[in-house]
Amino acid sequence: MSQAKLFFMPTRIVHGLGSIAAVVTQARAAGGTKACVCTDAGLTSAGVTARVTDLLNEAEFPYVLFDQVEEDPGVRTVAAGVDVFKAEGCDLVIALGGGSPMCAGKGIALVAANGGVLTDYEGFNKAAKAPYPVIAVPTTAGSGTEVSKVTILTDEARSFKMSILDERTYPTVAILDGGLMESLPAWPALVAGMDALAHALDAVWSVGATDFSDGLAAASAATILQSLPKAALTGHLGAKQRMLEASTMANMATGTSLPGLAHVLSQPLGRLHLSHGLATGIMLPYAMEFNLPVASAKIAPVARLLGEQGDDAELAESVLFRLWDLMDAVGFPTTLDPAVVTDDEIPLLVEQCTKVVNYRLNVRNASPADLERLYRKALAKE
Repeated sequence: MSQAKLFFMPTRIVHGLGSIAAVVTQARAAGGTKACVCTDAGLTSAGVTARVTDLLNEAEFPYVLFDQVEEDPGVRTVAAGVDVFKAEGCDLVIALGGGSPMCAGKGIALVAANGGVLTDYEGFNKAAKAPYPVIAVPTTAGSGTEVSKVTILTDEARSFKMSILDERTYPTVAILDGGLMESLPAWPALVAGMDALAHALDAVWSVGATDFSDGLAAASAATILQSLPKAALTGHLGAKQRMLEASTMANMATGTSLPGLAHVLSQPLGRLHLSHGLATGIMLPYAMEFNLPVASAKIAPVARLLGEQGDDAELAESVLFRLWDLMDAVGFPTTLDPAVVTDDEIPLLVEQCTKVVNYRLNVRNASPADLERLYRKALAKE
């Protein structure tokens, strides 16, 4: 019986402080002649967008700016971006920002190439054609969308964050320049960093994990546990670069394995307008605690990379303690707000968990009763 597994990473990764200088070279190498720069108004007002558009102007590379991406964008934003992309004759997307602009950019490239509406592509491999090339430029160290075949966008009609999974939707190029995070405020940096840590650890306890993904995930998790406070709370560019590269490694891991329980629990919380990184970060320690009885050997390598010694159970538990300590040290919430997540919401949240595409991928099966218990723990009600 075959036990073959797959590790696939088609995205070219350009990384290091100052690496944004390669954007025009990479755009031309991808075959682009006119770019749609997909970002958000906040990055434009902060001057970060100009770090890219100045390079395009200097090289006389044509582009149009679409900076109307909101947090947790969806069908409407992608449709608006497709209209701009087509009207301007673009053949390349430069997606600049956190997970929201990068996912929106990937959605625009997909729908522009295939037609229809975004919801046509929910699920696995629904597109007839490959999307237009995408150059992903993360300005937060969190989503990892720059190296992901997964695109998560909101279907407003259902108040549901849907997943699009297709190996052709990997960005063509990812440019990782920690200098673009220089003006990122502490809170979004912390939310993004916890999202990255959730990618790393959810990859470890996924049934789809491989030796390749485990190595990337453990290295990423150890780096984030060490680097997040300095990267988020100070101006240390070296720490920001380490966080950005660790975030990318985390998504390379979870892109192979597909994520486990923390992401299952967090995805339905989007309907309550909790950002993905915040919801996933809050649910992460509860997911780890649930998985410890069966996943200690998978979690222990993180502690060994941090220089700790002991048996697998002791080391895995120490990672959980480190996680609680990290959240406390940086002021990241450890419970859900009962004013937002009410008792009446829990049955629907549980039902939506069971419909998330990766629900069956956690190494320890979580029954609906388990899911309810975990939500109640996160609400400090158990």
